[in-house]
Order: sequence, then C-alpha cells, then structure tokens
Amino acid sequence: MYKYQLSVDGTVAAYRLPFLLAGGSLVVKQKSDYYEHFYNELKPGVHYLEVAHDLSDLVEKLEWAKAHDAEARRMAEASRRFAQQNLMPLDIYCYHAVAFKEWATRLRSPVRVREGMEPVTAPDHDRRFGDCECHRSRPRDEL
Repeated sequence: MYKYQLSVDGTVAAYRLPFLLAGGSLVVKQKSDYYEHFYNELKPGVHYLEVAHDLSDLVEKLEWAKAHDAEARRMAEASRRFAQQNLMPLDIYCYHAVAFKEWATRLRSPVRVREGMEPVTAPDHDRRFGDCECHRSRPRDEL
C-alpha cells in the first residue's frame, strides 16, 4: 500500500479511480470535466484531495497532506468505505440496470432482433437477478 495515490486523467476519466479509492491510500485527484457515474457522490476533502487541473498546486497539496496526516488518513478511510459501499460489482451492475431501464424509456421505435442476435427479455432478467433496488434512481446525465 502507498500513502498517496495520484489520479490523473488521460484522454478520458481515469478509469482506475475505483481501485484507488478502495486501496486505503489518500487519493489525490485532478480536478476534471470528465466523470464517471459515481463522481457526483464523491466529495473533495472527504473522499479525496483535489488538485488543480494543471497540477500547479500538487506539491502544495502533498505538503498539506504530509502536515495533516490524521485528516489525510480520514479521507483515505472514507474513500475505502465509499468504494466498498458503492463500487462493488453488484453496485456497478445495478447502475447499468438503472441506466438501461431509463434508456429503454427513451426509445422511439421498437427494438428489432436481427439475425445472429439473441433477445434478452425482462422476465428472464427479473427471474435471474431480481429487481435492482439501489440508491441510483436515475443516471446523472450520461443519457
């Protein structure tokens, strides 16, 4: 385990953020316009230490973390708890179920099953997995 983990975007949001949050280290996350479905539930200063998009304050923020070790540890623990409570495989499945259900309400024409495709009907889904009852009532604005 490392004391600090840096999350910096590339051409998209840094996809490894859930793993960093779960790791028990203080996550130092770049301020970004990119987001994943769970970002609006994260709070800077609670779940991670935010740095400027251009990383101009990175050294200053790391010096702060070093001088405020107890607060940094609290953030690391909060991010680990957040990941355990919100980013486990069932949570990700639930998010996708809610997103697809919302997407289905926006279809303007019936779905056609083409040659080589296999239909997946709602009753089979419900029997295998049950209804998804999670706190995500609607995707943020991915749709």
